[in-house]
Amino acid sequence: MDIWGGLLVALYITNCISAISLIFTRKADVGATLAWLMVFLFLPVVGFILYFFFGSTVKYQWFYRQEPPAALTEAYSRALQNNRAQLKAGKLPLQQAVQLQYQDIVRMNQTNAHSMYTADNQVELLVNAQAKYARMFEEIRAAKKSIHVFYYIIKTRDESGQQFLRLLEEKAREGVEVRVAYALMGCLKARRRDFEPLKRAGGMVYSHLPTWFSSIVSVNYQMHRKMVIIDGQVAYTGGINIGDDYLGLDKKRTPWRDTSIRLTGSSVRAVQLQFLTDWHYLDRKTAKSKAYADKVTSPERLRSYFPEPRETGNMGVQILASGPDQEYAVIKDSYLKMINSAQRYVYIQTPYLVPDDALIEAMRLAARSGVDVRVMIPGIPDKKFVYYITLSHVEELLKNGIRVYTHEGFLHAKTFVLDDCIASVGSANFDLRSFHLDYELNAMVYDGAFARQCRDTFQNDIRHSRELTLEDYRKRNWLQKICESFCRLVEPLA
Repeated sequence: MDIWGGLLVALYITNCISAISLIFTRKADVGATLAWLMVFLFLPVVGFILYFFFGSTVKYQWFYRQEPPAALTEAYSRALQNNRAQLKAGKLPLQQAVQLQYQDIVRMNQTNAHSMYTADNQVELLVNAQAKYARMFEEIRAAKKSIHVFYYIIKTRDESGQQFLRLLEEKAREGVEVRVAYALMGCLKARRRDFEPLKRAGGMVYSHLPTWFSSIVSVNYQMHRKMVIIDGQVAYTGGINIGDDYLGLDKKRTPWRDTSIRLTGSSVRAVQLQFLTDWHYLDRKTAKSKAYADKVTSPERLRSYFPEPRETGNMGVQILASGPDQEYAVIKDSYLKMINSAQRYVYIQTPYLVPDDALIEAMRLAARSGVDVRVMIPGIPDKKFVYYITLSHVEELLKNGIRVYTHEGFLHAKTFVLDDCIASVGSANFDLRSFHLDYELNAMVYDGAFARQCRDTFQNDIRHSRELTLEDYRKRNWLQKICESFCRLVEPLA
């Protein structure tokens, strides 16, 4: 047998072993397991390779698990344990409706997502990039100590991207610590040289992941979080990246509707901790000759990163971070818990609607119980393949009394609000990829006024949307039905 024959036999044996082990390692996801078994059956040589790159998260748990800097781990564990004890003893300030009806959501996120609850926050809703950029750029200009940035997309050739980088460069020249991380797969059109002026000015820049090998192995698992933390006092997160299309300047996808938030108070520390965890991970994965000597783990740096809040409020907040290296899909769990807890209404905005059976059942039961369940999706898609999967779920929702709207443009907002009490705003879409494959960050806000603002924003967006009816939906042409059926067939592979 020649070397190529031996290689094929080795791959085939590996394929069979992987297929058998798959049955025992993916017990909780029968649909995905069966789909991958079909891949192994019909593509016996390359099935293992496809699964390794696009299906398995075991390699992440082995090689890419992210942990906070050791200097913070023990302190955070003690603080979280104390936070849980305070909630159990009724010593945490909760708004009355949350305390009476939704305290179990707070408790679940403490335990399931290891998310601390803080009650001294102010949260500002930003419903377009114009509002976010104006507010954020102004505060970056006023920064004195540190600016920490992590974006899935920074469009370095756009005017807004160039303005953002120039601003960071100016602050780095002033002596402000500037650290920027971006997702390599989200910034395919960006070049490393685009960040050189910032680096020459003293800024520090990493891509996720920092080596080509890591990027190839992890091509299916993206850093989708959006975080900007200024002087440890102000944090921005949500759905808006850096680029002109977020300003509505993309001629194909306009108008563009998106949402971000500005946080102050103790919740900023949780966002800061997540950034430091991500940066610490990138630092460890970068070759020593290319890594920065200025470490986020140095004692003097850590002291400056977590100052006492200057601007506070009375809103309760939990920061939820999820990723493929975690045992549970904590953001999906939060959505599921919110749907099951809703008593009056649930409003969801998402660019991609790819729920699993558990979420569909929860939405169906909520609607059948008299809860006003509404979902808003884009009218203009950016990814046709995912959009067909999204549309394939619409009929089932409509049949069960769930109202579905298509926005007149591209809807990129990822918001979730219920009962004028709780709202979630973040980077996570309502889809399997966000739940299981990508690194995401959401803010759960427990405040009546903020929830009503999110509700009013949804209702205002209805005026710029078209409500789908079951009768109209069933009139779609045969080609669309075929596309939906085909795309839905491979949905579990995500």
